[in-house]
Amino acid sequence: MLKLCNIIFVIVVLFIENANANINVNTTLNENRVTEVAKIYQAAMVYIFTQQPLINSDTQEKDVLFGQLFINNVKNKYNVMFGQVFTANNDEYINYLLTLMMLVMEDNRTLLLDNEIGFKGFIPAIFAFQLSQKFKQRGYGLNIKFTNFEERVRNKLNAPDHWEKAALIKLNNNNVKSVFNENVLFRGTSASRYMRPVKMKPMCLSCHGIPQNNPTYNSNIKEQIHYKDKTGFIMEGWKLEDLGGAISVVLYPIKENAHEK
Repeated sequence: MLKLCNIIFVIVVLFIENANANINVNTTLNENRVTEVAKIYQAAMVYIFTQQPLINSDTQEKDVLFGQLFINNVKNKYNVMFGQVFTANNDEYINYLLTLMMLVMEDNRTLLLDNEIGFKGFIPAIFAFQLSQKFKQRGYGLNIKFTNFEERVRNKLNAPDHWEKAALIKLNNNNVKSVFNENVLFRGTSASRYMRPVKMKPMCLSCHGIPQNNPTYNSNIKEQIHYKDKTGFIMEGWKLEDLGGAISVVLYPIKENAHEK
């Protein structure tokens, strides 16, 4: 009887250890996935920003903004920004992300190739919002949003939810690099949630800095100081390394019919 109890005890211990090992592996996998998704998303937004002169030009030679060439350039931007080679080509979630990125660019082809509109308004925030909307329309098991504190978001549709509010506070107050939670309820299902801060950089100040950062500013004459940026919003006066926002990623089970949408 004693031997039987010992055997049962060993089996139970091994079962628990194996279960914990699987949990740790899955947690690590999900955290790595959402981290990579956020980094690719950030690289795409930076690439869109660097291409603003081309986007707003009247040329028809804009192949670098579409299809696989666009994705290749995003990957190159990723390599430069994060000092590592893009290697996540076989991950289904990341493949969904790259596919929808191309669809967003294709949806805007007519606008981007228009040779009469000067400022086309296709800025990183617009790209990010349109990409987020595409994910909401599908069951790809991936949700992405560029958000900020509620009083700091320009588009109220990007306002943070309850989890994002708590994560933003941690990023802003605790000087942590990211926030990751496993088994968080999202739209009625268990999900992994991740948030990555985006600090203000020189390129951000032209829209979110002080009027003197506005590209239209060229003197100290009060009448020539423009308090609105080129998109028509009042400039917030943020400084370098302020929290400019955060990339919020949700990873949850993929719907069976996701490929049909």
